[in-house]
Amino acid sequence: MVGKLTKDDELSASTVANAMGKGKYKSKQRQLQEHIKAKHGENIRFDQNTAMELGDFFEDGIIRFATEKMGLTDVETEFPEAFTHPFFPIQCSLDGTAMANDLTVEENPQLGIYVPDHEHITINGKGIIECKLTKDYPKDYPEDWRGWIQLKTQVEITGCSWGMLVIFSHTANEINYFFYKRDPAFSEELRILADDWQKRVKTETYFDPETSDDAYAMFEDIPVAEDVLEIDDSLSGMIARHENIDAEIKELKEEQDCIQTALMEKIANHEKAVCGSYQLDWGYINYKPTPEKVVPAKEARSVRRKQVRIKDRGAADLKGAL
Repeated sequence: MVGKLTKDDELSASTVANAMGKGKYKSKQRQLQEHIKAKHGENIRFDQNTAMELGDFFEDGIIRFATEKMGLTDVETEFPEAFTHPFFPIQCSLDGTAMANDLTVEENPQLGIYVPDHEHITINGKGIIECKLTKDYPKDYPEDWRGWIQLKTQVEITGCSWGMLVIFSHTANEINYFFYKRDPAFSEELRILADDWQKRVKTETYFDPETSDDAYAMFEDIPVAEDVLEIDDSLSGMIARHENIDAEIKELKEEQDCIQTALMEKIANHEKAVCGSYQLDWGYINYKPTPEKVVPAKEARSVRRKQVRIKDRGAADLKGAL
């Protein structure tokens, strides 16, 4: 099995969903941070887990099964090099390609065949096959982060006119086929994204933060200055609100715990109960036996906190006076 073929410091088809802010597991800020780190020679790759390894192992078989079912020919699943867009700074690797001979594809949910945004399409010539193996139950629409944007990007990079996303759910033992026809509007969206992304990696210009984790990513690896920064008083109201929210959360947690206490007292030695339209479950969580683990030693290090700690100086001064 060939390893990752695309460069770690450039946008690729597998990271475009994240870069668009449509990723499930990684924000665009975190994706940008990884590319900037890779630019400086840092290893951002990680070992595959069992699910990923099985996905790679079964990939060829799933693709050949799917292409035969759909009437596609000349299937290829081995590609020794990455593919690069002729004009945009973006790359991709491929799971597979196949040929279509003026094949008209119509949506047929009973057979797991879907043509998003179209009632039917006619495909011809070489197309891209993207394969995903999942434990999630099948859906009748392609999730952007689960290969759909990746497939659209692969079609653009290779200059093909169509693609098929194959998603096999081993939990339900079902396979779905999502067909895509090249869209000029997506091509322009990809060009703008890729050009902007390349500039951001080169200049190390992060996005304006939308979450505290976005802000943390911007300054995580920057040395911390020792002097005290004086911030404009206009933020005092915001800081006070932050502290009030903490107090409100504490009160709500206490109220929630009182409700839990009352429910436990009522349910007593029962596992399940009903109350109006609510079903209550106070059962067991079963844990499998696990071997003893020895935590390896770690060298001393400093890591910046992920949250700003707030202390009311006025309250501290008052306490000192008393």
